[in-house]
Amino acid sequence: MRRYESVWVVNGDLPDEEVKSAIDKFSRIISSQGGTVVGVEEWGRRKLSFKIKATTRGFYVLADFAGTPETVKELERNYRIDDRIIRFLTTKKSDKVNLEALQAEIAAKAKAAAPPPEPEVAAVAESAEAPVAVVAPEEPAAEAKED
Repeated sequence: MRRYESVWVVNGDLPDEEVKSAIDKFSRIISSQGGTVVGVEEWGRRKLSFKIKATTRGFYVLADFAGTPETVKELERNYRIDDRIIRFLTTKKSDKVNLEALQAEIAAKAKAAAPPPEPEVAAVAESAEAPVAVVAPEEPAAEAKED
């Protein structure tokens, strides 16, 4: 297995649900071809520097994954036939992948992405019989004025 990064641009005029379905589709393609998705970053909608297929905005997505060259071929084949994708680029990051280190990296990213646990709130028991202390505010001391 090798390590790859793939960046693709989804047509920015599409609704968010359509963009999410495209991201899910390509993540499933990587997994179905025996690859391992390390992470998917959604960079969001941005203005393109020039028109591509009569579009001026695009939704950028980065996928970091490990797979074989056949995985990349299938992924890029699907980029080409999907009308929602207006550009893509896949680069090889490394030739060899240590699967144990890869699993540790995935676990670390999942742990970092998880929301922090909610702090426990101590329950306060209220009772009608509990005494209530009322403290009166202190009055300033009267100073004698000498003429």
